[in-house]
Amino acid sequence: MLGEETSVAKAVRETVLSRPGIKECLILNVVNYSALARDLLKEFEKKGTNASVGSVKMALMRTGEELRKERILLEKRVKGVLAKTVMEVQSDLTVVTCRKRSVLNELDRISKIMESSRFFQLTQGVETFTIVVSSKESKEIVKALGRENTVDLIEEQTAIILISPEEIIQTPGVVSFVTSALSSAGMNITQVISCYNDTIFVFDRKDAQKSYQVIEELILAMRS
Repeated sequence: MLGEETSVAKAVRETVLSRPGIKECLILNVVNYSALARDLLKEFEKKGTNASVGSVKMALMRTGEELRKERILLEKRVKGVLAKTVMEVQSDLTVVTCRKRSVLNELDRISKIMESSRFFQLTQGVETFTIVVSSKESKEIVKALGRENTVDLIEEQTAIILISPEEIIQTPGVVSFVTSALSSAGMNITQVISCYNDTIFVFDRKDAQKSYQVIEELILAMRS
């Protein structure tokens, strides 16, 4: 009997964790446990897991309680990081995406541009590099690499840089917490870049002011 309960509890938790919608409803405690248990039971039966509606319901209630406790602890850690976070802004930027080989072939020239640029971020992808750079130097980047090697060019961008304490490296959910607030406000993020304890969000210039306000209000709320 104990083994069966353990098996059901494990199956329920694994299912909940694989479905963000169900997980969030359990955390908020806004779910009909009996109805959800009946739905999950059908899936478990197909997989050969022996259970009853009652056992699945109890496992859901326990899982919800555990997830709520985990959320409280996580939010406390996230709050501690964001409360100590400060912001900086870099405007008039361009996002240049180019073929990897072109960058590797011109590393010396790119390095010299980087040294003189007021803002420069280089991110390597599978087949491309993305460079976020001040608009003035972006023209030099394109010239150095060749227009034919430029995959994409996004102008009039602004970077909001979050400078957090070192705890952010060991604290899950900080970036998710910020991006959720931005998404809820309808803000589109062009690029997200992480560099040690700096988190860089790049936005279209027209969204930058609103995005700054959203993040600022979030940080201030964490400090209160």
